Amino acid sequence: MCFGKKLEITPLESNVDSGTSTKEFVGSAPGLGAYEVTEPVLSHNSITQGKSVSCKTTVKGKNIGQIAFELLLEVNGFKIGPMQQDFVHAPKNREIKGVVHPHWEGVNDIEFEFTPEVRLLYCGEGYTLACMKPKSYGVEADAQIWSLEGVYQRGGGEPFRAKLEFDNRGALVRKTGYSPASVGGVVAPFELLIEDGDTFEPFVTLIDKNGEISTGLVNPIMLGGGNQLHWKQNDVCLGEYHVSILVEDFDGQKTRVSTPITITEA
Repeated sequence: MCFGKKLEITPLESNVDSGTSTKEFVGSAPGLGAYEVTEPVLSHNSITQGKSVSCKTTVKGKNIGQIAFELLLEVNGFKIGPMQQDFVHAPKNREIKGVVHPHWEGVNDIEFEFTPEVRLLYCGEGYTLACMKPKSYGVEADAQIWSLEGVYQRGGGEPFRAKLEFDNRGALVRKTGYSPASVGGVVAPFELLIEDGDTFEPFVTLIDKNGEISTGLVNPIMLGGGNQLHWKQNDVCLGEYHVSILVEDFDGQKTRVSTPITITEA
């Protein structure tokens, strides 16, 4: 039980495109990042709801594109999330064609503080878990756009992938549907129109005990009825979690290193 309802997660059916790779790369290869990440060290391994925690780690290597942190919930041996995700900011940035990128050195001693929180997606009285991800590095907090992907369905129609984008105040600013891949493998995006009775099931990442990564779906939310989709920030549920450092190289390959944390009642 979490947020007043049972959290139900089902594996994504193979006939629905998640739009993302289900594998992560560990190691090195020509043109990819070759780096090592120390296990995160937390200021406290058990905190109460609403309290902050600091995290230290060291990332060494080359071709480091982005570094982010995640909070993952542990359920039945799976890490589920991200309940929370945000970029770790580099000491120096660089701008390429108007876009800000972090500039990471060969050895990076990283320390940051965060308060474990989670976003819920609301439509009227209905709500569900929203594992949102930030869109842009280096922008002001108020200008950040948060994206949430999942499976969209109209009535008894065929399900398809959709992406919802929200501003930092929780309002929906863009909604995109993706037609199923054609024979040539091309996925066509289109402007999504929300109709009464539509449903949306957000994606979640599932990581098993062996580190195998897959995509799941969390409780669906009914749309329409004159209600606007929006998100709200909440304290995380009580339970066992993992704080992860997620390192991505310039080719988009990712490595994740985690350490456990317990959230208890305040």
